Amino acid sequence: MFSYTEYKNIIALVTEHLPIVDFKEALRLDKFCVIRHDIEFSIDRALKLAVIERELGVTSTYTVQLRNNTYNALSKKNIEAVHEIKKMGHKIGLHQNPPVMDDDELLDYIQKDIQTLEYYYGFEIDRFAFHRCRGNSGVLGRYIEVPNKINCYDKRFFHYFVDKKPDQLRVNYLADSNHQWKYGHPIHLDYKSAPFKLQLLTHPFSWTEAGYENINNFAKLIKERSNEMALDMETENYSFPKELL
Repeated sequence: MFSYTEYKNIIALVTEHLPIVDFKEALRLDKFCVIRHDIEFSIDRALKLAVIERELGVTSTYTVQLRNNTYNALSKKNIEAVHEIKKMGHKIGLHQNPPVMDDDELLDYIQKDIQTLEYYYGFEIDRFAFHRCRGNSGVLGRYIEVPNKINCYDKRFFHYFVDKKPDQLRVNYLADSNHQWKYGHPIHLDYKSAPFKLQLLTHPFSWTEAGYENINNFAKLIKERSNEMALDMETENYSFPKELL
């Protein structure tokens, strides 16, 4: 589970049945798969997944959090990594976790965050996706519109519902949130039903070469992030004890 081999198998299956396209191209198609990756804990792992997709001839969307306690979206290292992802043909978006606010306030909040990313990244950010929205779940059903920007939870890419699942969805949505496919695994979809539209969301921190169960994956991730922090400390401070590296 959650190995790069499994991811390659998922992509191979999807491409047998659906064109994998960008959100913009999907607007004119009656069947498609759009792929989104929400970067939550590791831009390094996102970069590895981006390389694999390039090798598979697939492009997707990677969304970055501006306010993240685990990584700095505006550090020199991570800006360079984001540029590498973009150079491979992938799209970069904002991953937004907004406080509860009305639509006008939220519009301004999203636009300012996008402008900040654009300023430091040096290119246009033309899309955004919400993060978790715990206690603010209704924001997905509001289908927030930002001028000249793509909401990855627009009704053309996502079907919001509460409690009971509709008999027919406008768009199928599968996500590996919390290291599990709680809406169903891509391999088990009935791709023969038509028209068929799919948004596939993954979180790059869940995916590795070996493929780990949840606890082992987090243990490995924590070690990776700790090592990076130690290296940064060693670089910035001559008194850092080398034995901790």
